[in-house]
Amino acid sequence: MSHRSRRLWRRSVGADGPGGAERLSQSLEAEASEQERFITEALADLRDMDVREVMTPRVDVTFLTIPVRAEDVAQAVRTSGHSCFPVVHDDLDDLIGLLFVNDIFRTNRPGSRVGVGGGGGEPRDATDPSPLEISRKVRQPYLLPETLGVLEALADMRKHRRAVAVVVDEHGGVAGLLTVKDLLEPLVGDLSDEFDEVEEAPIVRVDDTRWLIDGQTNVDDVRERIGIDIPDGEYVTLGGLLFERFGHIPTEGEEVRVGDWDMRVVEMDKRRVGQVLATFAGGEPGPEATPEVDNGPPDGKASAGGSGEEPG
Repeated sequence: MSHRSRRLWRRSVGADGPGGAERLSQSLEAEASEQERFITEALADLRDMDVREVMTPRVDVTFLTIPVRAEDVAQAVRTSGHSCFPVVHDDLDDLIGLLFVNDIFRTNRPGSRVGVGGGGGEPRDATDPSPLEISRKVRQPYLLPETLGVLEALADMRKHRRAVAVVVDEHGGVAGLLTVKDLLEPLVGDLSDEFDEVEEAPIVRVDDTRWLIDGQTNVDDVRERIGIDIPDGEYVTLGGLLFERFGHIPTEGEEVRVGDWDMRVVEMDKRRVGQVLATFAGGEPGPEATPEVDNGPPDGKASAGGSGEEPG
């Protein structure tokens, strides 16, 4: 930080002038105390949280199918903003490994690069790595069970120096992708950077009795924010709850009662519940609104943008 920048920062926090140093110290102590309280409370929650609650779920994972061409990688990076992608034969359950985009740029071949200009139909640039060269960069996947606790997973990935892990279910199928960033966000808050897209709030109050909820919202967040009495189950998200209640993949417009609330599916995203309209149908008015828009971190949805070795 330059001398001028330090002066501007001190002025912005009121550190200049009489008593400035004391005000600055009190301000920093208050901020540190608030952050410490936040982390302490989050740590208590993490002890009962497993990785399936924070991973990027299977339906949101962008993957590459062999043979992988340079233009395929470039297209995946452009559309997803990710820097790590599972490489598969046909689908995610036929996993070969993980491809980190940085590994392609680290190739020793002179003048090699990954083209980012053309689409898949354009001829390959002579300096682009071939599918064979790309296949040599695919790493063995690091596997973690979906029932592993978040703190245990963090310690395990740190021990083995892994930034990305593939999460598998009890049958060995791919359940999702997990990054160290996914594990840290519940502890320190949202770690979005300049590369992440601005996401809409997962829970928005429409009026006195109706709320619009993203289907991927964690059921614990729905309970806490709106007060819906959701029983415990094998589901993590609101969409998972609705899948269990309907017993099939719902269609837009289908409705089911959960406690004193009517849950209507208003938007489907392929085979996933996109948006749900929750309407209070009990005898008393709905709960008082806290902030009108919830800008807190979404439920277990993995942040997949930004720099570093993060998933696709």
